[in-house]
Amino acid sequence: MSAAAIVVAGGAGSRMQARVNKVFIEIAGHSILERSLELFVSSSLVDDVVLVARQADLPTCESLRGRFPKLSAIVAGGDVRHRSEFAGLRALAARIDAGDIDTVLVHDAVRPFASHRLIERLLAGLERTVGCIPGLPLEGTTVRVDGGWIAGYPRNLWAVQTPQAFQATWLLEAHNKAARQGFIATDTASVVEWAGGEVAVIEGEPDNLKITTPEDLARAERIAAGR
Repeated sequence: MSAAAIVVAGGAGSRMQARVNKVFIEIAGHSILERSLELFVSSSLVDDVVLVARQADLPTCESLRGRFPKLSAIVAGGDVRHRSEFAGLRALAARIDAGDIDTVLVHDAVRPFASHRLIERLLAGLERTVGCIPGLPLEGTTVRVDGGWIAGYPRNLWAVQTPQAFQATWLLEAHNKAARQGFIATDTASVVEWAGGEVAVIEGEPDNLKITTPEDLARAERIAAGR
């Protein structure tokens, strides 16, 4: 198995209300982005890493190349996550078509605490399906609301995490098909499912939070201190 990772850091991070893009905010001496890159660069199961960033952040991201030897490409993202993800995938397309890469992991850069063990379990899950993603069951009572009224009580709801792992040719063809037909997905798994692929879900990790708000950042500081 030859695996590549796409780390998506193309968002503006407006809800953080910080002076810089939140991926460059430091947690215990290392930026959120550096922690996410290190996850894949230090994994023996991942051979290449592609970083997708905002156009304005490309010069800053280029300075990371020397510290992360598996970082093979840094590309500009799109106006939505789906297009940013596709930009990263296009950077790998020729090698996927040639059979040099058979597995792709897609990860949100603002999840800096995913583990090597999670990567191992995701890749193992691909032995039985074209996609495998992590998630956690939602706790408490969840209701569906329509116009301010309770419209249902959905069951078995999970909060999805990243990284998400896929057979490379399946993922590339799904994105190519989406581009031809104008489909915009909410995450990687949804574009694969839309294209007809089955995606398995495994249990994620409680510390694998997505840092979006100042409250999330405070929790991230506590996680880092505990490690």
